[in-house]
Amino acid sequence: MRKPGIIIALCAFALAGCAGKMDAQRGLSEEWRLRSLEENFLNFKESQREQEEKARDQQRKLLDRVRAVEDSLARMHEQLGVGVVKPSAALASAPPIAYASPVAPADPSTQSSMPQHSPAPTAALVPQPSASANAGKGLYEQGMTLVRAEKGVEGRAILNQFLETDPQSGLVPNAIYWIGESHYLDKNYPQAILTFKDVTRRFPKHHKAAAALLKIAMCYQMMGEKDNATLYLRALLKSHPKSEPAPAARKLLVELGG
Repeated sequence: MRKPGIIIALCAFALAGCAGKMDAQRGLSEEWRLRSLEENFLNFKESQREQEEKARDQQRKLLDRVRAVEDSLARMHEQLGVGVVKPSAALASAPPIAYASPVAPADPSTQSSMPQHSPAPTAALVPQPSASANAGKGLYEQGMTLVRAEKGVEGRAILNQFLETDPQSGLVPNAIYWIGESHYLDKNYPQAILTFKDVTRRFPKHHKAAAALLKIAMCYQMMGEKDNATLYLRALLKSHPKSEPAPAARKLLVELGG
């Protein structure tokens, strides 16, 4: 008489255990899905930012080429003693080409007695540093100083102006890194992650790439994403084991239990 009751109790216990496992699995699946959605969103924003940056780069390169041609023509005009004329203005106001009338050959008797002069050598054009490059370096130093002084908004605006003024500068990776630092100061961690990833993607061999990986890990730590923080710390130590940020990365990795 007791056997049916025991069997029913065992079945109920088994069903409760299965339900518990299903709830646990459902919780893990939900957490994984949320993380996947967050990563996909960050990747989407990163791709969108990359496309916008490429469009801006193309526009900047075109403007730089036009300015380089104008500067070269201006130097040539100065050496020839001619007023400086921009190519666009020259094309718009250039007069019709006048052809010189043929000159009669000189008398051989007088030609032999006249001294012969070799043409004067043309002065070599010495490339000069462009004004935009000098102005760009000043903007970079000013923006970086402001970010270090925890004036993120002001520093970010000047650093973006630097990127527009001198997009081919060797300081571009540094400027992007400090823009990421300005977002970190504002506690805008998702945007900071995107900006630091821009450094690691475009300039993986630059010394700022290691610092950017460390800051990405710190952003994820501040967001409570321990696994992602550990992932980027390991990536830093694998790709830049002897870099300056490597000791800090090892210490943080131990703190996170990774």
